[in-house]
Amino acid sequence: MAPARASADVLVIGAGAAGLAACRALHAEGISVLVLEARNRIGGRIWTLRKKGVVVPIELGAEFVHGRAPGLDELLNEASLTKLDVSGHRFRPGARGLGSFDDFWERLDRIMRRLPRGSHHDQSFQDFLDRRPGGRSLASERHLAQQYVEGFHGADTRLISAAVLAESGSPGDDLQERRLGRVAPGYDRLIQWLAAPVADRIRLATTVSRVQWDAGAVSVTVADSSVTNRRSIAARAAIVTVPLGVLQLADGSKGAIRFVPSLTQKSSALETLASGAARRVVLHFEDRFWSDEQFAKQRHAGELDTMSFLHGTDRDFPTWWTAYPAAAPILVGWCGGTRARTLSALASGDVVELAVDALARQLRMTRGRLKSRLRAAWTHDWDTDPFARGAYSYQMVGGADAPSALARPLRRTLFFAGEATDATGATGTVHGAIATGRRAARQVMRALEVR
Repeated sequence: MAPARASADVLVIGAGAAGLAACRALHAEGISVLVLEARNRIGGRIWTLRKKGVVVPIELGAEFVHGRAPGLDELLNEASLTKLDVSGHRFRPGARGLGSFDDFWERLDRIMRRLPRGSHHDQSFQDFLDRRPGGRSLASERHLAQQYVEGFHGADTRLISAAVLAESGSPGDDLQERRLGRVAPGYDRLIQWLAAPVADRIRLATTVSRVQWDAGAVSVTVADSSVTNRRSIAARAAIVTVPLGVLQLADGSKGAIRFVPSLTQKSSALETLASGAARRVVLHFEDRFWSDEQFAKQRHAGELDTMSFLHGTDRDFPTWWTAYPAAAPILVGWCGGTRARTLSALASGDVVELAVDALARQLRMTRGRLKSRLRAAWTHDWDTDPFARGAYSYQMVGGADAPSALARPLRRTLFFAGEATDATGATGTVHGAIATGRRAARQVMRALEVR
């Protein structure tokens, strides 16, 4: 192996939102920084496609801006990027067709507000549901809550902490936190803006396999896309921004990083955090057939032309959304939790077929009629992606303090960022990831005594 070469004061491992935010902040203070990214693109779990004939960006990773995100809004303004408010109406399949479901949040809150607060006697969300809160009259709301936790958090309800959900698992009656937005030109435009000042400091297709560290010194072993060209890079500190699922990989697994010495101080945090599973299928149709007046009339529904979400009970893809307010013939199917994990065993083409079947059932259409309108489909399996190993993180029973513990620096040399290290209730979000990158940059500057 070639001797270690000092190329920067700080190494950032991962060029996702957190890594790029950290790099940009350090660069602005004149600190020499180098970003090492295993993929051949930046963005991490933000992955935006643009296809000829499709009038909106296709998001295969992060898509929404969730609730209050002032830091992210500030960046979007600086970057001159427009955020669209996802308004519109919610619907759900019923006995007669498609019924209004605009009281979605109110119905969900009837269960979520009953969650016991405090982590002293934590339990899983499934244990909470098994006690039948609200009795017989709230049976449908309990099912909705289970579906929400599986879908929104990508979680196994038998593992996720009820105490954490009580604090930040749903927006409650806060109208601002219920709001959703989209970056109109695509989330990748924000990533490109973050990376612009440091583009020459980013090394793509550069996989980190080993991090040897001691107080004030880091030596990182990397390999480029040829795998045979291995070398070491030295620095004074490193910021680790890889996804939780990668940090939890066993040595020898593809994408795994070996730390020497090992991260024993992080064991408890890593054992009480989980990487959730979610699967998205984007379907592009020849037209917005659901906005047709006759189509809506046949399903006893009004205002389908302003439909934003469709909430079903299908096992495979229970939740769907449109591109509204953009007038694009796009429907996105979403499956989260344990069922999403089982879909990883299937080929992408088979997953798309399951999504088409699910949508046909929920729209009361024949499969053949729906399939005849389909022009293209896209999906990505983040669960088996070697540099993701899951969608985003959640806290298991007893893991209320795990993000804070994971975020804690080691010997003023190893620093940690990424959505799983957010301790403000914004895990799983882009604005949470960016905030942690900025926080890690501040920690590094204090450690390096940068004024």
